[in-house]
Parts: sequence; C-alpha cells; structure tokens
Amino acid sequence: MAKRIACIACAGVALAAGAASAEPAKVPLDTETVVQGVPVACTGVGQTRLNPHWDSYPVRVEFSGADNALLADEAVTISDGKGAEVVSVSCEGPWILFKLPPGDYRIEGRLLDEEARPQTGFFRVPRNGPTHLELRFPDAS
Repeated sequence: MAKRIACIACAGVALAAGAASAEPAKVPLDTETVVQGVPVACTGVGQTRLNPHWDSYPVRVEFSGADNALLADEAVTISDGKGAEVVSVSCEGPWILFKLPPGDYRIEGRLLDEEARPQTGFFRVPRNGPTHLELRFPDAS
C-alpha cells in the first residue's frame, strides 16, 4: 500500500538561500530520463498516465490546487537529510516520478508561471513500497 503524504501548507520549512540556485532540468512529458544520476519521469496526463511501467518508480509527486484539481507546469527540488541537493527538475504534467534510494529527503515544489507559494516538507522512501506525495497549492489560480 502506498504511503500518502499531503504537504498542505507545509511551507514552514524553507530551503536555505542558494540551495536551489540552478535552473531545474526540464523533463519532457511522458518521458523517462536521468537527472543528476536519478531516474525521473514526467507524466499524469491522458491515457499514458496508466502505463504500468510508472509503478516501478518508488516516489510519485502529484500537484493539485485547493479544489483537488491536478496542476501542471511545476518544478521540484529534492535534497537529502543533510540538505544537499539530490535532484531538481521541472515538468509539464501533474506527476513527477523518481527512483530514489531508501532514505530521508526534503522536497520543495513550486508552480512555474504562478504566484503560488512554494510547498515544502520532509518524506521518507521506505525499503519496500511506494511513497506518494501530494503537494497542494491552496493559493493557485
């Protein structure tokens, strides 16, 4: 069973200034790639979101608004437990998938082209089973 973590208004944790200094790598929709040594996929739109291959990714980050509608055009930066950046990507779909090793991580998600406040929080990738993170943006238009 997937562990579902809702990061609703968890912006109390801010990334250190300069931690996300570089532009995130853009991952094309419905494409797998490797960014900073981490396998990543961008999906969540249309029938391709049902591709069973996406289940091989232990981490799924989903973006939604206050009304639970999926949001697209976002960026995510994931750091390790010590604050070092692990991967930073942007995606045109509402889901970003990661193959991260088990451990503790920190996430910052933001909407591109929006004034919405970034959402941040902590999560754990367990040895067994997937992790599903939902970043909700209550102030997205």
